[in-house]
Amino acid sequence: MRIIYFCTSPRHGEHAGGVKVIYDHVRAMVELGVPAYVMHERSGYRYPWTDFPVPVIACSEVRSTDHIVIPEIKAAKLAPKLVAAGLRYSIFVQNGYYLSHRDGNFSDNDVDFAYEQAAYILSVSDDTSSLIRLHYPQLGPRVMRMTCTLDSGLFHASEAKEKLITYMPRKNGTHAAAVAFALHRYLPEGWSVRPIDGLSASGVAGVLRRSRVFLSFSGMEGLGLPPIEASLCGNYVIGYHGGGGKEYWTAPNFQSVEVGDVAGFIDRIVERLKSIDANPGLHELRDGMNGLCVQFSSENENVHLQAFIRRLETDLASIGEEKRIALTLQKHRKRAMLKKLPWVMRRTG
Repeated sequence: MRIIYFCTSPRHGEHAGGVKVIYDHVRAMVELGVPAYVMHERSGYRYPWTDFPVPVIACSEVRSTDHIVIPEIKAAKLAPKLVAAGLRYSIFVQNGYYLSHRDGNFSDNDVDFAYEQAAYILSVSDDTSSLIRLHYPQLGPRVMRMTCTLDSGLFHASEAKEKLITYMPRKNGTHAAAVAFALHRYLPEGWSVRPIDGLSASGVAGVLRRSRVFLSFSGMEGLGLPPIEASLCGNYVIGYHGGGGKEYWTAPNFQSVEVGDVAGFIDRIVERLKSIDANPGLHELRDGMNGLCVQFSSENENVHLQAFIRRLETDLASIGEEKRIALTLQKHRKRAMLKKLPWVMRRTG
């Protein structure tokens, strides 16, 4: 059995955290000795924003014994095709707020069909799991929690900090622009603001290691990786948790702002900058950073992936046993019919 993650193909220059997580899962499975692949929506595509290669497979190479993992945004479109082809599949939900998303003219019933027919529903966060169970309470036993690895070799704190505030402008861009515009009027001497965009993972990590404060403008997120990456690099994170971030959004590493509260954003930033100027050390962030390192470690990711793999293998063995029993019964019926055949022929004659 091979495990194949179906994946979208972002446009040139476009980042997609969900694709990054899929690549990470495939990399981890391969390291565990499991034959795993990425199958992109667009043939020949490879995601350029990762620093590690993964095996890529074409649609024409799919076998009947493969298990397909599809993203929630493609579930309504792909599920009927997979069912018709006799292929087993699971849905990887990286954003519980996207459960209703679908391509084209697919209906709510099409979305429901996709989830009802799925072998398992993989969830990237506690918030996502709760949303799946909200919509499909009867499918609760099929929901499996997943996580991902954040490379501690890249995302780690450095003492070589600058008086730098960072943020990602592609997240709630209108909010980010409003806060950045207002913030310049209130920055203490020596502080600057820098947007992070268009960089590889190593490039992002390099900026975050120099930064002291990261502004989070997360929308309705299944998890939200940038705030975690920023925190691991020794930043105070101020802003929106986006829903999925609630499970790790704890003080002093993280500080919440009500969505759309620009004045509140500025007040919290200025207050934090004053405290950093008075005490520039990272000691109060260490416990929170260590907790994130454990939560988003390769060991924790492997525990969840191995649980998924074991359930697939158990299901496959069960299906194989059912087929064996069915074939045995079929043989017995044929033998019984052959024994009766002469008698039937005489009666017919």
